[in-house]
Amino acid sequence: MHPMIELFGQPISTYAVMIIIGFALGVAVALFRRKINGMRADDVIACLVLTAAGAMLGGKFFYMAQGFPQFLELARTTGYTFLQYFSEAGLVYYGGFIGGILFLLLAAKVVRVPAWSMLDTVLPSVPLAHALGRVGCLFAGCCYGLPNDTFGFYFNASPFAPHDVRLLPVQLIEAICVFGLFLFMVCYGRKKRAPGRILSIYLIGYGIIRFILEFFRYDAYRGIYGEFSISQWISLILIALGLFFVFLYPRLSKKVSPDKAKS
Repeated sequence: MHPMIELFGQPISTYAVMIIIGFALGVAVALFRRKINGMRADDVIACLVLTAAGAMLGGKFFYMAQGFPQFLELARTTGYTFLQYFSEAGLVYYGGFIGGILFLLLAAKVVRVPAWSMLDTVLPSVPLAHALGRVGCLFAGCCYGLPNDTFGFYFNASPFAPHDVRLLPVQLIEAICVFGLFLFMVCYGRKKRAPGRILSIYLIGYGIIRFILEFFRYDAYRGIYGEFSISQWISLILIALGLFFVFLYPRLSKKVSPDKAKS
């Protein structure tokens, strides 16, 4: 694929370009949806900036946590520093999602807006940005799938994937799936919903998508505990949380006036 492209005469990571495009489109969708939940544009932008910062930090720290034993060995034998490790660390999606949600809740408190309303405004943008990010993964050759002679790509230009092996494009499959999830969330969220409903759709929907697709991943740097990968265990937790919010709907909806929470 094409892990690097040239922009204004300078090489730049294709993955980074797709992340930027995804974030920009996510901001546009959130701003378009803001009136549904009575949010101001400046509050939405402020929360999204902090959410992006939390996502970057969370994604990096999850990546670093998975490879921490290797870091300690390198630090002991070569003098590899923590700052070097942080700057060179990749991103783990689930870490980014958790970090982003925590920072979003903090941001909502800082700008003094209802956390549920801001969450419902912003959350549909997440699978949209994620879909673009997975396209970036496809170009970079990371997060690749199993060897497959029927339907697969060669990633010989990638520093991550094995060369001269046709690999299943799990990245593209996930991008299509989460884009479908985005469309469903936007259609369902065309009017204000009771607190927790949009969140539960995302947690259950993406949890199922990720749990299944992990069986087709081939990159070893994911961590395997027991029968499942770390991401699969997290997926099961998110699905359980989503179902938890389903059963909390009646209780949560009582906190929103009937004319504002029609379902």
